[in-house]
Amino acid sequence: MVKFLLLALAFGLAHAHAKIAGKWMTVAIAADKPDKIALEAPLRLYVRDITCDEECSKMGVTFYVNSNGQCSKTEVTGYKQADGTYKTQYEGDNTFQPVYVTPEHAVFTSKNVDRAGTVTNLIFVLGKGDPLTDEEHEKVEKFAEEQNIPPENIENVLATDTCPK
Repeated sequence: MVKFLLLALAFGLAHAHAKIAGKWMTVAIAADKPDKIALEAPLRLYVRDITCDEECSKMGVTFYVNSNGQCSKTEVTGYKQADGTYKTQYEGDNTFQPVYVTPEHAVFTSKNVDRAGTVTNLIFVLGKGDPLTDEEHEKVEKFAEEQNIPPENIENVLATDTCPK
């Protein structure tokens, strides 16, 4: 029975990773340090595309950052760690992982350690281009509280996304 449950869990995670590959847009971002996700801040990422290899041991993320009114396209590759998280470099060291994936939304948690050693915990909510409903926003607020991120630090970013789609 235990082997069956492990197999089901492994299949479920593999299926979730298969669903995560594709075109996405950042819908909302939350952080315990809101200055890092403010308008034109370095961690206000406008995600466009996620790719995975067959086992999703490498996850590619293409996104834009808007600084000084200019959108800069960036691509990073996260490498899967033994604990299931991904590590990459962008504005310091980053560890991230998908925690919830449906055809409409993908939610990631992320930890950024910048060059000064400042740790920022983040949540990225990705979607297909529609804003969160009130019910979805309430769920994000609850999840943010579980991650020790104040709900008032949630930024709905679709309206500020002026970068190429």
